[in-house]
Amino acid sequence: MTAPRVALVGARRVRQGLGPFVARDLVAAGARVTGVVGTSAESAAAAGRELQAALGIEVRACTDVRDLLAREALDALVILSPSFSHETYLRAALDAGLHVLCEKPLVWGGEGLARRSETLAAGFERRGLLLRENCQWPHVLPAYGELHGLPDGPPRRFGMRLAPDSHGLEMLGDALSHPLSVLQALVPGPEPRCERPRFRASTGSGGAQRIELEFVYRTGPCAVEVEVELEQTHELPRPAALAVDGRWAERRVSMPGYTLHLTSGVRAVKVRDPLTVLIEDFVAQLRALRGGGTAAAPREIVERMRLLESLVLAYASGTERDEPRVPREGNEP
Repeated sequence: MTAPRVALVGARRVRQGLGPFVARDLVAAGARVTGVVGTSAESAAAAGRELQAALGIEVRACTDVRDLLAREALDALVILSPSFSHETYLRAALDAGLHVLCEKPLVWGGEGLARRSETLAAGFERRGLLLRENCQWPHVLPAYGELHGLPDGPPRRFGMRLAPDSHGLEMLGDALSHPLSVLQALVPGPEPRCERPRFRASTGSGGAQRIELEFVYRTGPCAVEVEVELEQTHELPRPAALAVDGRWAERRVSMPGYTLHLTSGVRAVKVRDPLTVLIEDFVAQLRALRGGGTAAAPREIVERMRLLESLVLAYASGTERDEPRVPREGNEP
């Protein structure tokens, strides 16, 4: 079977970009990266040169996605551009009959995030096309289980700490898909919803913004108390941690080589890069579809966008704000 042919939108690492890493993992997983789309002729050409130098591949560089789609016979489009542009590229891929892996959140900006996401997802489902969102953290759960164990049933509490390089409402768009996707993996069930959201916003030294969010994640009879902490940072690699029922694990990244571990005190468990795992799974699904398989309905993405929109609206309304609380003491990461 020939290798799936893939093009990238946003192949450079100019602003929080994953392009070079995604291209590397696509090639390692057996896909052919044959095209890139940039915002200008210069950026597109630079992306092509960088991929040639890093991976030894030649790509067609374009500034218009529809021009690229007209020139290249593709199986899939990987969308890594800024979130406000996702919808345009998703529609172009849908019109061209291409499978898609899209950076999170699926759509952003303006009103009706859930409605617009549902319309797009329905279009991909009707055409039998694969639609995936780049939510990596569920792939970290096996390592977390090795470090702390996982409950036999739904957890009572869940926490996550992330450090997006953005501000205000954009922090929610950049980060909340991660805890929501982990909750979907830990507590699968019908019609999930976020109840009683409460926010605390503050500004730290240097003007960095911090948002603390609490809500109850409910699906069926299961209810999980959730706490998410977002702290703006320009630091790379970005600090991150998660907890199930109060047992925290901090993500540690060792450079060079980008080696990942989950740590708790003196204990550490090596983590296989969840981006690599997600890309391998995406390419495997592309191969299965070429062999006559059926694309799974993107219901999980639609549910996640509904949850995200409900939290964004609650934050924007300002009706569920608390004063900043005193930081916790203790040895939590």
